[in-house]
Amino acid sequence: MRKPHLLPLSIHKIALLAAVLIAASLAASCAQLPLSSLIGLRNFDLETTDPARLRIAVRHPDWIRVPAEGAVMQIEQRSKASGALMMSERIVFRHSVAGEDLASLGAERRHGSVIRVFRIAPRDVDRMRAVQKAIRERSQDKTTGVEGRLSVAVTGCRLGAMPEGAVKVSTYLAASELDGFVPLTRDFDLRAAMIEAGAPHDDPIAPCPQTRERN
Repeated sequence: MRKPHLLPLSIHKIALLAAVLIAASLAASCAQLPLSSLIGLRNFDLETTDPARLRIAVRHPDWIRVPAEGAVMQIEQRSKASGALMMSERIVFRHSVAGEDLASLGAERRHGSVIRVFRIAPRDVDRMRAVQKAIRERSQDKTTGVEGRLSVAVTGCRLGAMPEGAVKVSTYLAASELDGFVPLTRDFDLRAAMIEAGAPHDDPIAPCPQTRERN
């Protein structure tokens, strides 16, 4: 019997070039960033964006559970010349219950789905600012060629039996430079993505661990 565990839902990858150009692709799928989002993301700059206003939102079926600190941002920088890792930082995002974070996503609601918004955990805001400072300093150093990658992963598991058919998930980004939430992916099939990533065909999304009932 397969041991229940949380499976990572890889949401998107953003390549950070010299000018922090944005290009997004879904891991293990062929989902594409909407053209309108590419235009909207032109102003997004990881080096200067306000960490306190950075948000990630996920629309997923209501039978998937995402824990309160289920979203994590991984920031990496490597030397272009050698490929050596120069920076690797893990920033935790926490579920936001603020009404204003959901207000602009009203049009994205779908029957049978849940929208959850995540913001940088308060304990990680200052560390994010330190990471931004380090990125800026390396960008200003013309003698050191660096390339970076920003990835966001959201951890989830299923409640009850898994329905047949596609498991549609959408993702969004909000930042101080953006006008509300910008879609990163729309209705990509999580079932197909997990199978392609190596999960079992008959049960690609693991069940949530059972909690022991209290007397």
